[in-house]
Amino acid sequence: MIRYRSALVVACGVALAAPAVAFAQDGVQAPPPTTFTPPPMQYPFIGVSPSKSTAGEDVLVSVGCPVADFVEVTSMVLDRIGKFEVTSEDPVILGAVAHISDKAKPGFYAVKATCKTATVTINLEVAPGKTPTLTPPPTTKPPKQTPPKTVPSVKPAAGRQVSKIPVGAPQTGGGAFG
Repeated sequence: MIRYRSALVVACGVALAAPAVAFAQDGVQAPPPTTFTPPPMQYPFIGVSPSKSTAGEDVLVSVGCPVADFVEVTSMVLDRIGKFEVTSEDPVILGAVAHISDKAKPGFYAVKATCKTATVTINLEVAPGKTPTLTPPPTTKPPKQTPPKTVPSVKPAAGRQVSKIPVGAPQTGGGAFG
């Protein structure tokens, strides 16, 4: 009986190992490992930095567009847009400083860049600026003087809280080297 079991085990082992050996000898090589290649830059694109500003501030407008294809940048909230210059060669990015109108109200405004082939838009958020604090008009009458408030004195405790008052530095156990 033991002979039959041994023969069965050997036969099963050969049957399972034979396809694996045959597969290894087919000459089929594994494909080479793939490397990450970033996608090509999508033209055109636009960016505004910072994307949240207040009225009267300057922002940087960046446009990704070939120089020959660039037409203009427009927005109802920008009252001055500087000359666009190349800030990056690969990919080509044009940049200019623009000024947000002093009269701009808080909200979101579209900034559009036009190239020959397409127009792209981004939102610029104008946040509420600092509210000027109104100073009260001077009065002819001096303000009413109020007497200083007195703080009730604290009565000392009737007795000591501890029986022995500690003297010297606290004993903490000596640390790692004690």
